[in-house]
Amino acid sequence: MSDIAKQYRMVIDVERCIGCHACEVACKQEFEAPLGFFRTMTLYMDTGNYPKVKREFLPIMCRQCEDAACLHACTQKAIVDRNGIVMVDSERCNGCGECIKACSIGAIYVNPISRIAEKCNLCAHRLEIGMKPACEETCVSDAIQIIEEKELKRFANAKGFKNAATDKPRTLHINANGIMAQKLRKGHPFSPMNYEIFTWAVRS
Repeated sequence: MSDIAKQYRMVIDVERCIGCHACEVACKQEFEAPLGFFRTMTLYMDTGNYPKVKREFLPIMCRQCEDAACLHACTQKAIVDRNGIVMVDSERCNGCGECIKACSIGAIYVNPISRIAEKCNLCAHRLEIGMKPACEETCVSDAIQIIEEKELKRFANAKGFKNAATDKPRTLHINANGIMAQKLRKGHPFSPMNYEIFTWAVRS
């Protein structure tokens, strides 16, 4: 990458998210993700009791974990960590799917056409030329920001969203509801089934 010293981080303010799914659409278009496959997904969950009810949202994608489980699981050394971004080297990947099994939130899938593992890489190709990632550029509520690690002190209330005790996410969320983790399953890539409203309506 052009600025090798930079360490990128994503910060997502859940309170700003309006659940429009524009980030998902922009991501799928940017990378031509196959039908039914997602690099980015906005989960939702209904909480409260009538008349005090609320629909909560959670934009989620690869969290660019430190000491990433997918990286260690890869038998081809096709997953690398550069500039705070965990990337798939398409020339090394053989589509075995071991990385999928290792991810606690299901942020990786194998493209059924290319047979190569795919996941969010913070639009590294856009960052290289000074552009914002597709999701950040498209977000109508400014809920998504890509910053440099040195700027993290501005987001003291942001925390990593975990689905396993060993997760070390570098992507941070502000005011995310931890119960939402129940919608994510280790080794199961994001799918349209993650949107099942009848299963995930919650009253508290």
